[in-house]
Amino acid sequence: MRVILVLLFSMTVARAEVGASFLGLCNPTFPCGRLIQTFNGHPIVTGWLEGSFGASCRCGDRILQQNKPKIIRVHLLNGPCMRNRRCGSHEYFYGLTPRIASRRIRRRDPELLEKYRTIVLRLKTRLDQSRGGLTCYVSPCLECDLSNPARRVLFRIASNLLPDCVLVDNPHNRECLQGKVCEKHGDKPRTSKPCIVDLDGKDGKEVDFAAYRRSNVRCDMVLYWEPWMNCIRPGEFVDPIERDCKYPQAKFTRIRRTIWN
Repeated sequence: MRVILVLLFSMTVARAEVGASFLGLCNPTFPCGRLIQTFNGHPIVTGWLEGSFGASCRCGDRILQQNKPKIIRVHLLNGPCMRNRRCGSHEYFYGLTPRIASRRIRRRDPELLEKYRTIVLRLKTRLDQSRGGLTCYVSPCLECDLSNPARRVLFRIASNLLPDCVLVDNPHNRECLQGKVCEKHGDKPRTSKPCIVDLDGKDGKEVDFAAYRRSNVRCDMVLYWEPWMNCIRPGEFVDPIERDCKYPQAKFTRIRRTIWN
C-alpha cells in the first residue's frame, strides 16, 4: 500500500481536502462508475462505512484501484444502528447496547475482539491492493457511543493492524480522545485541528457548502453529504444491506458542481 504521509501537527496552515461522504457505496447496487466520474480532474476524496452495506465492498475496491491520488475515510463499525436498536444480524453491534458493548470490549471479550480484528484485516486486504497515491483515515466507529476506554481498545487494534493509516475518533456525544483526528458531523461542527468535518445528518441541499468549506479549511477533510448517499429513501426503515442504491447521473453531476463551486 503506497501511502501519502499526513503531517497532522504541522505548524503551517493546510488546505482541507474537499470531497463527499458516500457512506453507502459498499451496497452492491451503488453506481460506482458515476461516483468515480464525479472526481474526474480531482483526487478521489470520499469515505464509506464497512460491513453495514455489505462485507464485500466492490466499489471500495474499484476506487482503490484508480491510479490517481485518493484520500479516504473509512468507518469500521456502525454506531447509530446500535443507538437506534436497528443493527442487522450481519453487523458488529447486533443485539448489543452501548453499555454492554463498552463493557465487553473494555474487558477484552475474545469473541468481540476477534470479530473486530476480522473487520480490520478485511479493510487491510483491500487497502493493500491500492494503486496510486493513498491517504487513509480509519475510524473504529461511526458516531460512536462506546466509552472512552472501549474506544481506546479498538484504536490499539486498528493501529497495530493498519500502521499506515491515520486514526480518527468520531464520538457521538463525547469529546474526542487526545492524539486522534477528531471527526464531527452536521452543519455546525465544533472541533479543532486535527479534524475532519462531515455534513452527515444534515442535508447538504440546505447548507451553503462554500461557506461550510471555508469555515473548516484548517481541517484535514471537509465532506459533503445528502441522505441518498446512505441510500436513504422516504418511507419505513430498510436495513442498509437491503437498500436500493441505484441513482441517476444527475445526482452525481450536482454533487460535483456543489463541492467545487
